[in-house]
Amino acid sequence: MKEAVGGISLFNIVIVFVLLFAGYISLSINYSKAYNVKNEIINIIKNQGGVCTSNYPSSTNNCYNFSEQIIDYFSEANYRSTGVCDSSEGWVGYNREGQLVYDNPVFCIRAVKANSNSELPNALYYQVKVFYQLDLPIINSLFEFSITGETGRIYEPNECDNDNGDPSNYPWCNGGI
Repeated sequence: MKEAVGGISLFNIVIVFVLLFAGYISLSINYSKAYNVKNEIINIIKNQGGVCTSNYPSSTNNCYNFSEQIIDYFSEANYRSTGVCDSSEGWVGYNREGQLVYDNPVFCIRAVKANSNSELPNALYYQVKVFYQLDLPIINSLFEFSITGETGRIYEPNECDNDNGDPSNYPWCNGGI
């Protein structure tokens, strides 16, 4: 009987270490996916000079449909985490189709005014927040985390131009930062 009790405690210790190892691997993989998603969203924003909502490419700048770029990326990426964007801090949430949403966004974007001098052109930099989770086998999602990154300065962002975007969708275009 003594060996049976010792075997159970050893078995429990092995199970705990297996769960810890699986959790660590899961967290590492989910962090890596979130990091890659964040970087790709930042690249899309930088390449088009802002969060452009135009359906037609412009010949004067790199403005093209943000939603189309997001759909193309998320169709290839195996990413499913969602989170919460705090709109009181200026975060705007998006779904996998690149559309503005308020419930369960896949990522959030916030624009920050980069200069306060009225003589310089409007400059913004964008912060992107992406979510990831700790998923353990059997237990499922335990904790949710977020990772943020930001673009460099973007002068005269495309979405604030009436010809290329819809400024009413973005609080930062109307001085609401």
